[in-house]
Amino acid sequence: MNALSNSVTLVASGFAPEVAPGSVRLRRLLVALDFSASSFHAYHYAMALAECFGGELSLLHVIPPSLLPEWGYAHLTRRDEQLKSVARSRLEAFVRSQSPPAGRVKRLHVRAGDPHLQIPEAARESAADLIVIATHGESLVPHCLLGNTAEAVVRRAPCPVWVVPGVTSGDAALQAVLLPPRRVLVATDFSAESRKAIRYGGVLAREFDASLHLVHVVPTLLPADVSHLTSILQETSLQESAMLELARMRAEELPADLHVVTKVLCGNPFLEIDKEALRVCAGLIIVSTHGRTGLRYLLLGCTAQHFVQHASVPVLVVREHEPEFVPITELGKEKSL
Repeated sequence: MNALSNSVTLVASGFAPEVAPGSVRLRRLLVALDFSASSFHAYHYAMALAECFGGELSLLHVIPPSLLPEWGYAHLTRRDEQLKSVARSRLEAFVRSQSPPAGRVKRLHVRAGDPHLQIPEAARESAADLIVIATHGESLVPHCLLGNTAEAVVRRAPCPVWVVPGVTSGDAALQAVLLPPRRVLVATDFSAESRKAIRYGGVLAREFDASLHLVHVVPTLLPADVSHLTSILQETSLQESAMLELARMRAEELPADLHVVTKVLCGNPFLEIDKEALRVCAGLIIVSTHGRTGLRYLLLGCTAQHFVQHASVPVLVVREHEPEFVPITELGKEKSL
């Protein structure tokens, strides 16, 4: 079965919820394609999101510097234009090949340069609400190319980035990821940035009719000069305080009628969130950048970086400085694409 047909079937059978006034949705989605199976997988995922939220897609292919010749400027310009023409033809052929037709695709973009710079720039110029990108592209060492590109895009993106795990081929893997997530997991460290991730989680859980799992991890205390008993008592106190803070954030940031599960874990944040996502069968993990444990000068929190690299389910990375979702009541004021 054609992969796009799968996504449309899911929408028709209930993936696309009724959107109530005052709710929010995504409008402009930018999808990065490198013509690998993983990037096509990201496209189909983005199409399902666009169907769900009434959005439109722009497809972007970036010709990396490694494909550009090193000789004179005239040759470079001519070769550059030839490569762009070929890439645009491939994009057009891909869109035409979709059945049913990819009617939500409104723009095709081809750029030359470093993908981790060109993708955020294209998102900025097109006022994208969301970038959708896959990990694991055509590289024989996946993480070294597209994997690193996804991380770098997250650091520079002007909007949230939805990172879709790479695939090789086959409808089975595609079907598994396209299914609407029934459980959305949000990792929070109680920072202002993670509050935004919680709000995104609330919106998406509502739209997908999913439960929201709000998780905080208390790092294990292992100082050399603290006794084992003292360490346990400190961790217990921190866990109790964290439960109170989770309850407060839940009350302040999320609708009262939303199904929310709060949980405080203790240990390595990466490992514990991984295990919890697996335990509850989370279909989406939401993390924020600039968290308290993050490296601010890199503009990417360590937890977000970990999940961009290693998560087996889609990950939505929310930045500190970016526009919120656009209220539906304001969409009518926007110019059409």
